[in-house]
Amino acid sequence: MKLMQFIQGMLLTTCILLFAACKNDNGPIYLVNADDQQKITNGTIELNLFGTGEKFFIRGGEGNYTLKNEDATIADYRYDGETLTFLPVSIGQTSTTISDREGNSYTVSIQVSNPTDEYRVESLDAEVEGDNLTKGDEATLKARIVEESPIQAEGRFSLIYSDSSLSYGELRIFPNSTNNYQLGIFERTLKYAEDTGEPYLRIEATMAGSTKQQYTFMLFEDETTAEETTSVSLIKEDVTDQYKGEFNGLTKAYRIYHLIKQ
Repeated sequence: MKLMQFIQGMLLTTCILLFAACKNDNGPIYLVNADDQQKITNGTIELNLFGTGEKFFIRGGEGNYTLKNEDATIADYRYDGETLTFLPVSIGQTSTTISDREGNSYTVSIQVSNPTDEYRVESLDAEVEGDNLTKGDEATLKARIVEESPIQAEGRFSLIYSDSSLSYGELRIFPNSTNNYQLGIFERTLKYAEDTGEPYLRIEATMAGSTKQQYTFMLFEDETTAEETTSVSLIKEDVTDQYKGEFNGLTKAYRIYHLIKQ
């Protein structure tokens, strides 16, 4: 009888130790993106103001989670015991803290902002048309169009949308690799090329400042590269009026920006 009691006692002790070890193996709380199963490693989640939210799974900890939202006027959440959904409310930054009954906690920062498309200029080119242009004039004109470009290689175009249809917003033009930029407003509409029928986005921009510089860009979104990691696009800027007076026979002139979408 005593032997049986001893064995039962040892089994009970072992179970208690195993249970405690399992609890210790839970580790810290963290979040996993519900779409790609990637762990959030930088402690920050970015939400599109006009989006429908982002979904996550809570992992680690003891498992019975409580959530505390810092500012529901910036971002709210929904949690059904399995999926945690963060919902954008207004532009700004807030945070949500996830805790369990064992004292584990995890705080994630949530940034809500306008949707943005950013393009880096990889290289420049030019296209010119005109039956009476000599080869010499054509070469000279192409070189000038590239050299006199207000945006050089490593410059950027940043489109910050202010409406849910992505038709209007703020344009930032970075002339080079520095963080200095020109500010303007833009309107974006879908158009089709007359000769090929290819769709493009017509961007009409007015820049701030005393000169009120205006641009008309044709943005062509291309497929991803062979490596399927970057999206290659191009912008055609109509500069015909800028050079038509100097080159007889010129009918069309475009400055071409080859872009990498960031």
